[in-house]
Order: sequence, then C-alpha cells, then structure tokens
Amino acid sequence: MANYRACLKRHVERVRGTLAGALLAAAIITLPAGDVRAAAPLTLDEVLRATRDTHPGIEAADRGIDKASGKAFAARGGFDPTLSIRAKWEPVGYYPNAQVDALVYQATPLWGTALFAGYRLGWGSFPIYKGDLETLSGGELRAGVELPVWRNGPIDSKRAKIQSTRIREGAARSQRDAAELELERDAAWAFWDWVAAGQKLQVSRQVLSIAERRNAGLQELANAGAIERIKLVDNRRLVVSRRAKVVESERKFQTSALKLSLYFRDGDLQPIRVGEERVPPRIPEPRGVDTLTLEQEIEQALARRPDLAALVAERDALQVNLRLARNQRAPDVKLQSYVARDFGDGPDELRPTEFGVGAYVTMPLPLRELRGNFRVAQAEVAAVEAKLRGMKDKVAAEIQTALVDLGAAQQRVQLAREQVSLANELAEAERTRFSAGASDLVIVNLRERAAADAANDVIDALADFQRARADYMVATGRSPS
Repeated sequence: MANYRACLKRHVERVRGTLAGALLAAAIITLPAGDVRAAAPLTLDEVLRATRDTHPGIEAADRGIDKASGKAFAARGGFDPTLSIRAKWEPVGYYPNAQVDALVYQATPLWGTALFAGYRLGWGSFPIYKGDLETLSGGELRAGVELPVWRNGPIDSKRAKIQSTRIREGAARSQRDAAELELERDAAWAFWDWVAAGQKLQVSRQVLSIAERRNAGLQELANAGAIERIKLVDNRRLVVSRRAKVVESERKFQTSALKLSLYFRDGDLQPIRVGEERVPPRIPEPRGVDTLTLEQEIEQALARRPDLAALVAERDALQVNLRLARNQRAPDVKLQSYVARDFGDGPDELRPTEFGVGAYVTMPLPLRELRGNFRVAQAEVAAVEAKLRGMKDKVAAEIQTALVDLGAAQQRVQLAREQVSLANELAEAERTRFSAGASDLVIVNLRERAAADAANDVIDALADFQRARADYMVATGRSPS
C-alpha cells in the first residue's frame, strides 16, 4: 500500500509538473509576430494603388473631367463661323423677281468684334422703294466689320462661356484629386481595421490555445484523482467560451475583409476578399511625422488641398459670370462698316463701289431681367466666398484634430505596452499559483482575459495611430501612403 501511495504521489507530481510546464510555456499572451507565410503580407501601398487604379469613385471623377472638357470644347464653338443662305422667288406678280443672299459671319474674341462677308444676287423687276435688292448680272460681293462699343465689348457670352468652362475643367481635375484623397483615406482606415481585426483574431486563438493546453493537464490530474472533476468542467467551460470569442473575432475579421474589398480590386475591377494569410505580422510602430509650425502647416495645406482648389475655381468661374452680368446692364451700342461692289451687266447706277457706316442702340428700359441676373451672380459669388471661409476654418480644424489624435495614440501605445507587460506578469504568476493548487480558474481566467485585453489595446492603439496619420496626411493634402 505504501508503495502504491508513493507511486500515485510521483504520478500526480509528474502531471502537475507537466501542467505547470504547459502553463508557463503559454504564460505570456504575445502580440502577433512575424512568421513564415505562403503569401506576402498585404501592404497599405498595394491597397492605395489598387484604389487609385480600380475604384469606381475615381472612374466617376474621371468622367467628370471628360464632361467638363467636352463643355469647354463646345464653348469654343461660339467662335465657329456661321453660314446663312436665303433665297426667294416670286415668278407671278406685278414685280416678278428672284433673290439669293449668302452671308458668312465670324465672331472674334477681340473686343467682341465680328467680321462678315456675303454674296447677293437679285434679278427681275423691283419697285423703286426696293431698288437695293437689285444687282448686276454677276451679283454683289460685300464685306464688313461690326464693333460693340459698350455691351459685349469687354466681355460677352461667348468669351464668358469659354473662360468659365476652362476654369471649371480645372475644377473638375481638382475634384478628381479630392475624391482620390478621400478614397485613399477611407482605404487606409479599412486597411488598418482589417489588420487590427486579423491580429485580434490571433490573440483570441492564443487565449483559446492556453485553455486547451491547460485542459489536457487537468484531464490527467482528474484521471489520477488529484483534483476534483468540477475544475476540469470549469476549464472546459472556459474553452467553450473562448471558442465563442474566436468565432466572434473571425466574424469581425470577415466583415473588415469585406469593407477592405471595396477598395482592393483585381484587374477586372472585382473586389478581392483578402484572407488571413496576408495579414501583416505587425503594425508599424509610431514614428514622427514631418510637421512645421501649425501656422505654416495650415498655410501649405490651404495651397495643397484639391477640394479647396476646386472651390476657388468655382468662385473664379462665377466671377466671370458676374462680370458678364455687370456688362450686360449697359446699352447695346454697335458700330458697323461695310464695303460692297456689283459685278456683271446691268444699270450703270449699280456699278460704283459702295461704302457705308452705321450705328444702332438697343436697350430694354426697365432692365429688370439684366439687373436680376446681376443680383443672382452677386449672390452666387458671395455664397462661394462664404464656403471658402468655412473650408479654410475646416482645414485648420482637421489638421489640429489629427495632430491631437496622433499624440494621444502615441501615448496610448506606450501605456498599453506597459499594461501588457504587467498583465502578462500577473497572469503568469496566477497560473503558477494555480498549478500549485493555491488559486482557482476564476482568478486565472480573469488574469488571462486582462492580458488578452491589454494585447488588444496595443493593437487598437497602433491602428489608431496609423488611422490618425492617414487623417493628418489627407488634411494637409497628401496621400496617406
């Protein structure tokens, strides 16, 4: 009997030693570290490059540039020469006659000046008061120039349209750049969310592995009668609970992978769901960001931000419309000069070369429409000016917020790492006490959960720093790569 008890004691001690060794081997819940993987880890630059090349939002912004370019091209058509032909034939009547009149009209951007040239042929009988319709047998050639004196001189609708559409074409390019920056920031957030979710999944599996290895040791102790089986049941409950945590972590990882796939696409523009095998082994440590003084940073951001440039371009385009509306309130006074000569056979009085000048004035007396258009143009410019002031304040606030977030995230990383070290030390000590029978699973579980939470806090802090860095780079008008 004494030999049996001695044997049993040695077996129990061996099992306890095995349990203690297993517990100590898994004592520290580590952050995910580098390992050998079949696939190369996904990088932020790879995601950003795919976003720029394949995201539908970028494609839509490119089409916006095409649209603005088409409008600018169409506006230049305002200076295309126009050809008009008019013909009239009256074979029956007191004055049977026929007329053909062709005119080419060419507007120019030089103070609204227009040139014209035409050919006219009239034959048959004409009453005396319509003698100007008659020509020699070869017809009449004429040419002239038309010059606006006031309205349409400094600016007219054709030149205003060309200027405004050219400015809006530049605005469309700035809007495209702004859309790209916004998408890059969103892609960076999705990437770091995905990385954090993948690394938290690894932590959950580590916590589960600890409970599973402890369960094997407790099973041997229970089989040897060294511990009550209720402790084995309690540890199995922890195993099931931690498996549920792993399932929840897997769900969050899959969700983050789906969000990332909106920005990471293949050559056929199809979203790619990146698997766990491509999760980077670690999140980069916080590093300093090149910053100037706050005032200089804001000043450079105002000069660099494409969304601000787009708004400035919109204001400039509206100012063109304002100048046009101001000019259109003036009377329409035009001077015209022409020269004409008939060729062929016919009455001698039609042979001399004709030269003439003329002027005409057109002006709606109340000017309600023109004054109303001017007020509309003033209001549109003032509205954009107000938006610009608000945008500048917003840029300054975004930069300051990003800097605050960067500093806070960096401090959180340092504190979280200290917390991990302390939590692991407590968990290791509690597991040692448990293996010696001086503690219970409730306290061990609390210590292990605290260590796991601390490891997750480090992951969150590192990811928060990277997200804050992306916000800062975009706030200053730069890519978050």
